[in-house]
Amino acid sequence: MPRVLHPFCPSTSLNDARGRRRWLSSLLGVALSAALGSQALAQSSRVRAFGVVPYLTARRIEQLYAPIVPVIQRALGERVVLLSAPNYATFFERCGAGEYDVIATSPVFGRLAELEQGYVRLVRPRTELEPLLVVAKTSPLQRVQELRGAVVTAPDPLATITMAARRFLAQSGLVPGRDVQVRPMGSHANSLAALLHGESAAAIVSVTALKQLGGDYAERVRVLAAVPPTPPLLYLAHGRLGAAAIERLAQELMRFANDDPAGVGLMRELGHDGLKRIEEADMKALDALVPDVRQLLRES
Repeated sequence: MPRVLHPFCPSTSLNDARGRRRWLSSLLGVALSAALGSQALAQSSRVRAFGVVPYLTARRIEQLYAPIVPVIQRALGERVVLLSAPNYATFFERCGAGEYDVIATSPVFGRLAELEQGYVRLVRPRTELEPLLVVAKTSPLQRVQELRGAVVTAPDPLATITMAARRFLAQSGLVPGRDVQVRPMGSHANSLAALLHGESAAAIVSVTALKQLGGDYAERVRVLAAVPPTPPLLYLAHGRLGAAAIERLAQELMRFANDDPAGVGLMRELGHDGLKRIEEADMKALDALVPDVRQLLRES
């Protein structure tokens, strides 16, 4: 089992028995060991890691993705812990090291995980990733071109929506770094908070993130422009799980998301509207952004 790190306890290893027990009991406040009471799980000493890209706060990731942990446990018959990372670059690095067995990751990271890191397609939301440029509801701005000389806040620089929005701005005649400043803030929440505190003229956010963040964000902003959509967050599994387990996991995730009332409700809260297979066209649609993320990873 590879070394798996809690995002806020970087010295903790799952290979240390005492550390594992302490870590599992506190991890994001989730009582994962009780999620599946089968005899097979009770006898299993192996721990699998479900990694979620850190596009939201750790607490919000816990709230939204912890209900998926029992689904993965049922499919694999092994204990599963929920993990994230401090930032996108670290998450990508841990994927490359094989520290996650199952991932819910940003679209371009998913494509690279398949091409370079040994991960295999599982499923994707039925909805597309829809990036938006939003302004405060009281803002006088009406056109994208009016952002010339302004600051636009964004999530992590490696987030797919950030890269898609940068391309959209350039195609609209505003070259990032010259005509407009795109300022990464680490998360959707931070990006929107900066906008609402007057630190930027606009913010980049996705339709699903607006739903997932909760609160009154959606009521306090106005859409200035819709950026062309891309394939959404992707679920993949590491190839070491084996073809049979990966297929079983894909089937179980779709059954939960599309047929189980609890899963259907969770998918509504996530803005997924159910899950379906990842198609070759989904991955090919991301290839135009792969050079951008590779360049950013080299620079970071």
